[in-house]
Amino acid sequence: MRRSSQIFDLIIGVGLIGVSGFAMLYFLVNERFEWIPEQVLELARDPEILKRPPAKKCSECHKIIYEAWKDSRHSISWTSETFIEASENRSKEKCLPCHIPQSVQGEKPSPRMDLRDEGIYCVSCHFIDNKMQGPYDLLAPPHPTFRNPDYVRSNFCGSCHQKTFKEWKATNVEDTCQDCHMPRKKSRLTQKAGFNLLHKKRWVGDHRFLHGEIKEKDVVMESGWEEKFFIISLKNQTIPHFVPTADNGDPRLYLYIKFFNEAGEEVDNAKEIIAPQQETALPYNKKMRYRYRLFDKIIKAEVELKYQPAWSKEKSTVRTETVLR
Repeated sequence: MRRSSQIFDLIIGVGLIGVSGFAMLYFLVNERFEWIPEQVLELARDPEILKRPPAKKCSECHKIIYEAWKDSRHSISWTSETFIEASENRSKEKCLPCHIPQSVQGEKPSPRMDLRDEGIYCVSCHFIDNKMQGPYDLLAPPHPTFRNPDYVRSNFCGSCHQKTFKEWKATNVEDTCQDCHMPRKKSRLTQKAGFNLLHKKRWVGDHRFLHGEIKEKDVVMESGWEEKFFIISLKNQTIPHFVPTADNGDPRLYLYIKFFNEAGEEVDNAKEIIAPQQETALPYNKKMRYRYRLFDKIIKAEVELKYQPAWSKEKSTVRTETVLR
């Protein structure tokens, strides 16, 4: 009986030592990693990471972020058929800096010569001055990591999305690009065995870089009759930049109006193209009016607003409305 008690006490003691050791290591890794000698960290360094590797290399630790990035438009910025067609088989030099950027640092980047099929990938945004940078100071044994506050600021995205950045800045809205397009959730930055247990959860942005669709709630439509005119007004009420927006792409809203007589016959129609490249996009929180002169016999108008992203031939319906005279 006494021997069993001693064995039990030993197990408890070893367990307590293990828990205490893990707690101390967890504290050291997450709160005081600067106490760890650089010579020790050098033993864990992976020299391949500082040679600008492909994204697949980064996935060895950052699996969740990698999988999200793979689903993003950034990952196919060089290989998408839309880009190849719009850039005349990649011959337009003005397109290259932002479709195969060497290093994004808050101003227009230079194009790179290697790994072009990777598009806008991990190294493009996180490898600066021969070290990995991000929004946190943390221990990352495979490579040096430094905190850079620009990763949560809109000016970082403005490196390439310059026109949209200026539109956003003019609205004085506090929400940043990252707030809308990289919504955050608590997660571990690494999924590699061992490291995933030691690293605490942090707020991590969605690396799909959500572009979203334009929804009914985003655009207020008002319409009515004024003597011999039909009037429509549209207002972008939720998105703090022009809608649609693009520096060089060609996303569009289409406004279709059909006019009918008492017999239910379509007797006239109109179409508006609302697009950044035609300088007709909807500014934030401002009404845009469209006015159409009518025939006397028109008694009904059917209105439809559709959205077509720059990378698609398909149009989705944003909202519809029938207006009686």
